[in-house]
Amino acid sequence: MNPPLHTPAELQSLLLDLISPARAVDQARLDALDEPQWQSILRMAGQHRLGPLLHWQLGRAHAHLQCPEFVKAQLLASYRQSALRNLMLQRELLLVHGILDAAGIKYVALKGPFLAFHAYPQPALRPMRDLDILVPEDQVLPAFQVLLDGGLTRNKSYEGTPEACAQLFNHMPPLRSPSGSLNVELHRLAFRPEHDHGAGAELSLDPGFWQRALALPLAGASISYESPTDLLLHLIVHAAYDHEFNNGPLLLSDLAFLLDKHPIDWPLFWSMAERGRHVRGCWLALKLTERYWGKQPIAWPDSPPLAALEDGDLLARTAQLMLRDFDAREGVSLHATLEAKQTLAAKATHVCSRLFAPRTLVATQYAVRPDDWRIYGYYPVRWWRLLRQRLPGFLRVLKASSLQDEALEIRKLRHWLRQ
Repeated sequence: MNPPLHTPAELQSLLLDLISPARAVDQARLDALDEPQWQSILRMAGQHRLGPLLHWQLGRAHAHLQCPEFVKAQLLASYRQSALRNLMLQRELLLVHGILDAAGIKYVALKGPFLAFHAYPQPALRPMRDLDILVPEDQVLPAFQVLLDGGLTRNKSYEGTPEACAQLFNHMPPLRSPSGSLNVELHRLAFRPEHDHGAGAELSLDPGFWQRALALPLAGASISYESPTDLLLHLIVHAAYDHEFNNGPLLLSDLAFLLDKHPIDWPLFWSMAERGRHVRGCWLALKLTERYWGKQPIAWPDSPPLAALEDGDLLARTAQLMLRDFDAREGVSLHATLEAKQTLAAKATHVCSRLFAPRTLVATQYAVRPDDWRIYGYYPVRWWRLLRQRLPGFLRVLKASSLQDEALEIRKLRHWLRQ
């Protein structure tokens, strides 16, 4: 019999195995769990939107396993909630499609809707937090206004000036759907421009991107999506480079179900990955998918980026980073960034750059234009927000050796991805 599971890492490994169709789990591992440990697993599943998938796999890949009734009940509830929310999101997607189509503005729905409605076996298995819509960069401000005129409203929690967001970020301030039930994020770029992507990496600026886009039927409408090849690269870059894998193990099921159902132009995929300096992240994400979802129909490049990718330890460490605690991730990320600075002066420079941010950046957070003298009054407000939201998490990391170890792993991952 396996020893009782106590450490967070062991619970993370068990959860990863339970949502995997390719990993063996015996009943003894579950019998070793007490109720608080089950609650920890459920909390991780809730943070990373894994409840519906875990419910599904426990009835299929791991149907031989017996779980406590309260676990099965909570997972079933999360599955049903996801099914209802995706029906609601489908309605809002159709509304946004109608508004943009009537205005003659081309668009693609990013990531989640294609996966939920055209890749996963059931839409409920792919929960979505919000709706991401990409339009051509020169159309983002007109499209933003068209959506407002069509009944969407500004989200009061995001007061940033649209023009400033369109200058610095890949998306506009989130809008609320007419029902008030979800956010709609209008994107001008697929990748985050503030991150270190290679020259010419941006997907939406590729000459063939819009020509490769698909129009697929959904509830009587023809919805536009990224091509499967572009979506594959987008999912990986978003997870590995924009979020350092902290957006969770849904990445692996996303890739597995996408690859199972849709053909990929592999020469184009690896060419785009090379152009954006994303080959390592792509290799790592696809290897992780094979680790947890079995052999995939991947046409690997002739020259692997590194033999080290065959190292199971690298894959295991990265997999555990996918289940980081949401409440600690900001503090861990800041600690990793500061520890990477070699000198005290470099650390101080980074902190000062956050406190005395450019006016355009401040304008992305508050309802004030960068050239308005009143913007200086928002700096103390921003400082207070940073102290209230960031400092407690950073201090928590300083007190917890496990979080410091996590920050170290993030630094290693950053360095490895960008070598």
